[in-house]
Amino acid sequence: MSTSPPIRFSHSRMRWLNPVFRLMLRRRFQAVHVRGALDRSGECLNVLLVQHVGRYDGFVMLQLHRRDAPSSRLVTIMLERQLQRFPVFHHIGAIGVEPGSAGGGRTLLQRLRRDLVPGDFLAIYPQGRIEAVDADPRRIQTGFQHLVHPSIPTRFQPVALSVEALHHARPTMFVRIGDPVGVDRAADAFAATVDELRAFLKQHGETAEDHWPGVQLL
Repeated sequence: MSTSPPIRFSHSRMRWLNPVFRLMLRRRFQAVHVRGALDRSGECLNVLLVQHVGRYDGFVMLQLHRRDAPSSRLVTIMLERQLQRFPVFHHIGAIGVEPGSAGGGRTLLQRLRRDLVPGDFLAIYPQGRIEAVDADPRRIQTGFQHLVHPSIPTRFQPVALSVEALHHARPTMFVRIGDPVGVDRAADAFAATVDELRAFLKQHGETAEDHWPGVQLL
């Protein structure tokens, strides 16, 4: 029987911390532009496959979660060493993993299967690390396939991110959220969503904000 602590997501702590996170993002970025929305199914486990482009990705995902599904829980897998450095994230759904540790991976999977419930969001970074802007989105780790819950219907929603200099003093982030799919289509959906965002930015260049078909998050 597992003795690992239960996954915690405190909505009260999130309400207290959220203004701090928003201020951090406002100081870092000129704006965050989003197209699409997190699609919550109350009957499924909702897994988010998030492109990893920088150390602020998780904070942006927290803002999207607050916007689109604030009554649900958002569980995020992050490096154990980062979680030890910032233990406050224990209280808002973060769980740590040691890369390359078979035992750690099994424990992580056991915790997810034990504690996740229908309607939860689970955010993972399938690239496994921060990637260069032109990294091949088809070259992702396949561990996400093991996240199909044995007793909860599971679907996967891709999230593409890009940070662009444009003509401001601070960079601008663009976020494209794709549609949820089954595990068999998840890798292709992730790559297609990243490619779509890159194609848009390549087409419009420094005028991307003027042509963006979505909304401004921050």
